[in-house]
Amino acid sequence: MNMRTLKAAAAAFFISAGVAQAAEPAAPVNFNELAKQCASGVHYNTMQAVARTESGFNPYAIGVVGGAIKQPTTFSEAVEAARQLDKAGRNFSMGLSQINRYNLAKYGLDYESVFDPCLNLKVGAEILSECFGRASGNDQEALQKALSCYYSGNFRTGFTQDLAGQPSYVQRVIAAAGKNHDNQVIKQAEAKPAVEAKPVIPELDPNTPAPVQVKVTAKPNKPKPKKPAQVVVATASETKEKAPWDAFGDW
Repeated sequence: MNMRTLKAAAAAFFISAGVAQAAEPAAPVNFNELAKQCASGVHYNTMQAVARTESGFNPYAIGVVGGAIKQPTTFSEAVEAARQLDKAGRNFSMGLSQINRYNLAKYGLDYESVFDPCLNLKVGAEILSECFGRASGNDQEALQKALSCYYSGNFRTGFTQDLAGQPSYVQRVIAAAGKNHDNQVIKQAEAKPAVEAKPVIPELDPNTPAPVQVKVTAKPNKPKPKKPAQVVVATASETKEKAPWDAFGDW
């Protein structure tokens, strides 16, 4: 299959006329803008459909294979839950794009950075791009196979029903694409705590008293012996005005 970009493939994947949802209440992060910045290799509408299906736009979402947990609503809760699931040996996925725990090391993530919305989308886009590059068929066929691969690691499972009477994963993502809208926001209760860089050298406070008091004893000026008047030709260096601090005339 010829290599192609997901941007081109995804353009025709979505039919949004008449099906856009109303915008959610104002939030600090617009999903499409974030996807354009952090996952530029994949059309933002494709990533929005994936995130809607995978996490419902909760950057702290955790999906446990064969189980469920109370969904974290803060960064600290998400990190702690992931660490506890790891200790218990569970298989689980995390964040907006639901990155599986076994993919963290491969993509340079850990149980903190995986909950960073930008990094999570970036890795999700990389995984989908890898699947798309290996898929056969025309652009749209390859894209649907890539979604199956994203979900299960192969090009078949995503087209089968997990539960009788329920749509397949690929069908759910396609349905989610019909709900895309430009004002979709990330349900972010809080941002990852920012650690402000503290300068090594602080700002100088002119009101701070000197920490060390030094007693200065002035040295008396010693009178110079008078010399007989001489007629000399002054050099340029000798005509230089003596600095006020040069008490002894040595400079």
